[in-house]
Amino acid sequence: MPAQNQLARQRLRLGITNVGFWVVMAGLGLSCIGFVRLSLMDVCLLFLAVVFVQAGFDWVGGARLMPEPRPGVFLRGWGRGVLVHTGLMGGLGALSYASLRCTSGFGAAVFVGMLALALARKPLLWLLTGAAVREFPGPGGQVWVAATADPAFTGGIVGIGKRARGLFPAAWLETLPAAETALELRRRTWQIAQALPRRDFLLALGWNLAGASLGGWLFDWAQRFPAEALFGHACWMTLWTFLSLLVFPALSRGSVFAADRAVATDRLDAVSWIERFAGLIGEDGSSDRVLQTIFYPIPSTERRLEALQKRGSGTGLGNLARNHLFYSWAGLTLLGRAVHCNVGRPALWVFPPSA
Repeated sequence: MPAQNQLARQRLRLGITNVGFWVVMAGLGLSCIGFVRLSLMDVCLLFLAVVFVQAGFDWVGGARLMPEPRPGVFLRGWGRGVLVHTGLMGGLGALSYASLRCTSGFGAAVFVGMLALALARKPLLWLLTGAAVREFPGPGGQVWVAATADPAFTGGIVGIGKRARGLFPAAWLETLPAAETALELRRRTWQIAQALPRRDFLLALGWNLAGASLGGWLFDWAQRFPAEALFGHACWMTLWTFLSLLVFPALSRGSVFAADRAVATDRLDAVSWIERFAGLIGEDGSSDRVLQTIFYPIPSTERRLEALQKRGSGTGLGNLARNHLFYSWAGLTLLGRAVHCNVGRPALWVFPPSA
């Protein structure tokens, strides 16, 4: 565990540096709006430069600060992910450009982009990683299963309505005791029954639409050259998403605690699962309460066990912090790829670690 904890601390520092870099660059970009005339070609070249710079951060996170994948293994998996992600972001950029020309704003692109991301999340995992999602007779019913090389891949919940279903790492069903996989399946079916996937999607949608509207009001994109407006929108939504990184973790932890209490009420061994979980994803929050509050939507083992002993009510806001990392793509920002848990790990760009 000491080596794992050291890697986790290094990844946290990398994530803070990576996110901080893009926030500073976005602020500088916004400050140049109106002073530097940008053509559509200029914006495309800037986009490629952003992809190139992010590749450097990915290399450190995926090839250097991982317990198993060596550089060659990292490159094979990461190269596919970057090509697909770059193409997808280019497509979302084209959608945003069309939205501006047709509606004088970016709200339509954010709405359509987020809806498309929600509906295509499962095939996107295959496109980025090559991990085909298949049905598997798990404990208690059929579940989705994906075999990825990333040890921190936890899967999640596919879908946003009543027909949503849990997605699990194949390694969990192959190596973990049946009682533990049954418990985690129960946690996810409870979240679906409480409509948490739909709730956190709608909250993320509302947040991104509010950001796009506020940006349009502050900077009057419709009155600027389209390429300049597109560049400014991406910079503004990066800053808006950064604000969500500071706010959403505190709003998401309540759902983790509530799901833990739900399975404990069913007389399942929640304590053993909570104690094992941190080792599976390679991090256990932080002993520093400030760092825990800001950077860790998944509470530490200690805090989850403490909450399990207390009475609580409500279901929380769902996995808002981690799911919004994925949905933030619709705002043309790389922050969902830059945070410490995701940097250099394509499978986690689609399904960040969740509990």
